Amino acid sequence: MKIIVVGGGKVGTALCRSLVGENHDVVLIEQNSTVLEKVTKRYDIMGIVGNGANYKILEQADIADCDIFVALTNQDEVNMVAAVLAKKMGAKETVVRVRNPEYSNAYFKNKNFLDFSMLVNPEKLAARYIANTVEFPNARSVEHFANGRVMLMEFKIKPDSKLCKMSLVQFRQKFGNVLVCAIERNNEVIIPKGDDVIKTGDIIFVTGSRVEVNLLHNFIRPQVVKSLMVIGAGKIAYYLMAILQNTRLKVKLIEIDAKRAEFFTEAFPNLHVVLGDGTAKDLLMEESALSYDAVATLTGVDEENIVASMYLEKMGINKNITKVNRTSLLEIIDSQEFSTIVTPKAIAVDSIMHFIRGRENAQELSLEAMHHVANGQIETLQFDILDTSKMIGQQLSTIKLKKNIIIAAIIRKGKTLVPSGYDTFQLGDKIIVISLQPNIRHINDLLAR
Repeated sequence: MKIIVVGGGKVGTALCRSLVGENHDVVLIEQNSTVLEKVTKRYDIMGIVGNGANYKILEQADIADCDIFVALTNQDEVNMVAAVLAKKMGAKETVVRVRNPEYSNAYFKNKNFLDFSMLVNPEKLAARYIANTVEFPNARSVEHFANGRVMLMEFKIKPDSKLCKMSLVQFRQKFGNVLVCAIERNNEVIIPKGDDVIKTGDIIFVTGSRVEVNLLHNFIRPQVVKSLMVIGAGKIAYYLMAILQNTRLKVKLIEIDAKRAEFFTEAFPNLHVVLGDGTAKDLLMEESALSYDAVATLTGVDEENIVASMYLEKMGINKNITKVNRTSLLEIIDSQEFSTIVTPKAIAVDSIMHFIRGRENAQELSLEAMHHVANGQIETLQFDILDTSKMIGQQLSTIKLKKNIIIAAIIRKGKTLVPSGYDTFQLGDKIIVISLQPNIRHINDLLAR
């Protein structure tokens, strides 16, 4: 497909990389010529210097032949104007990044009076991700499928873990319909077999029904987050406070900028806001950081977030949540030192790529959801079994899947099944797939040729 991306920032660059990886025809529009040259050379794509909301620039990009137009500049209004203009000039679909909380209202989200195909808010998506992490504090990450019926959780196995030295056969006997679908060991991800044994230091990925995965979560350690300290009053913090304001969670927010601190005090009257540098050791001690069940470090500076989280981890905070947007830093630090790392741009790109893959298969619409875990090494996908599927009526034992792909769950009439080789696919089923194979676009791509 021909996809035009406006904005070569963090999200725009990451999206271009993913699109090129899936062999799309990509055009990047960016006002900064230096940024444009860097991105276009790295990914061998066409680039145009200019304003993506300019009629002549869009003409130059052949907007009339555009399948999907994605506006990702730092200015919401520019994104919206560019998308409206692109649609009028012939773009089939428009995806718009909107970050300002003022635009998170019913006219934009529900009524969609500007007729955008998709609205993307990286900070809001990140806030929801953090809220899930707070709800399930023993897990390093949490993903939902089939409207929350199926969950995927990531756990690190510590020396005192009850799962340590347990074989996967023993695991299934104990936890029933919960499946260990992948293990990361020594920085290598594998799809395990029944005789594999869970070891200290492993990161395991488990999937199953919400109830059963939740029981496993509580078995690992009955930890509940009743108090949360948030460092940094940015957009992510705003959306997070909006999500948590009607819960019983005790929340304290530390912000160094007086105007931002005052804004949060007015927006959330019941929130305890402290003015100061939340990355400073003295202030953390003064505000009793160690008494909190979890700390989320969400400042605008990745390095400050990492250093603060390293200190808190060392001091014994059970649940650290660290925002890191520059993926280059993830290659330098040992991410296993942190309880949970949140990368807003990666969450946003996942969301956009899911939309694009769905439009690519618009006639069959089989791909329902997609997430990346383990730093992008694992793709988790949700497909619908439609009448065009080659798998209908076949037993799983007779279906030859590509290497490193497993069917983790089947959702049938609202019930979640962990499939055996004797199970068959039926029309209307939803299936959850775990894949180490990149760029699975269609359900038939799962099959070995």
